[in-house]
Amino acid sequence: MATPSDTQDNSSIDQTSIDHAREQSLEIDEHSDVDSALGDDTQSRTTSLTESIYNYRQEFGRTYHAYKDGQYVFPNDERESDRLDLQSHILNLTYRRLHFAPLEHPRHALDIGAGTGIWAMDFADLYPECQVIGIDLSPGQPAFVPPNLKFVIDDAEDEWIYDHKFDYVHCRLMAGCFADVEKLIEQAYNNLEPGGWLEFQDYGLPLKSSDGTLEGTSLQQWGELMCEAARKIGRPMGSEVSGRYSEWMQAAGFVDIEEKNFMWPSNTWPRDKYMKELGHWNMINITEGLEGFCLQLLTRGLGWQKEEIDILVAKVTADIKDRRIHAYYPMPVIWGRKPLHA
Repeated sequence: MATPSDTQDNSSIDQTSIDHAREQSLEIDEHSDVDSALGDDTQSRTTSLTESIYNYRQEFGRTYHAYKDGQYVFPNDERESDRLDLQSHILNLTYRRLHFAPLEHPRHALDIGAGTGIWAMDFADLYPECQVIGIDLSPGQPAFVPPNLKFVIDDAEDEWIYDHKFDYVHCRLMAGCFADVEKLIEQAYNNLEPGGWLEFQDYGLPLKSSDGTLEGTSLQQWGELMCEAARKIGRPMGSEVSGRYSEWMQAAGFVDIEEKNFMWPSNTWPRDKYMKELGHWNMINITEGLEGFCLQLLTRGLGWQKEEIDILVAKVTADIKDRRIHAYYPMPVIWGRKPLHA
């Protein structure tokens, strides 16, 4: 688990290192390289929740959450848990910190969409005096956690009925999970203490490219199809959501809203060593998750058959590994404060 010294020190972190992954124009590495594969680091996870929560729905050889079945379109199986752990590693490399909101001695914090629980555990370690709640639709979190942290199976789209307000609400990579993001932001506002912070750390889709090499590729088509399917099922995703957080937060009453824009290369195409490393891990991250991203979304949203998805996944995988395609995912971070006298 993380400690304050190696995870978060707003006063001493080198600003250049924080901003190194910012969205920017990157030089292309014209030389080919060989990427090493990830090792197998599988870990079993259990919680003390009721047995019915574990009665996962199975489809296409993957499992999906039982609570609010169908609301979250991505798998919750061990394969996906491993990918989420890798994704947390990439986020740590990108941000070099757990949060950007300038927190001062938070007493209560809420992590929406806790996933495998890594961020919530690190945050609880960093702020041992803060009571942290991590919520998710699936019980994919460890049983042994810091004493100031608890995980709860809950839906952030339901009415919040906590017995206290929060100093910080955190929401990471959740664009596409909510039918009404504006309502979620309003709920967060109403459940924050005056002066409390809401922070989104999210992704953009479709991908971007500054030199036209993405145009006409299966990778570009995939991003557009995903966004189209998400709209069809009533849960828009990608830049259609993350690009409007600032606007919606301002409408809800938040002040001191700030935004930083980072980027994840699609593979190792950048010349810059640091961005090349991010691209390496992200290439593995997306190829590992690609089938799971597509299955529910394209069958439910666009009526595709499994065979059609298999063909698309194969084409997109080839594009992800093609270093001639200089694409990247926008990775915006937005945070804002509830007024002190609200």
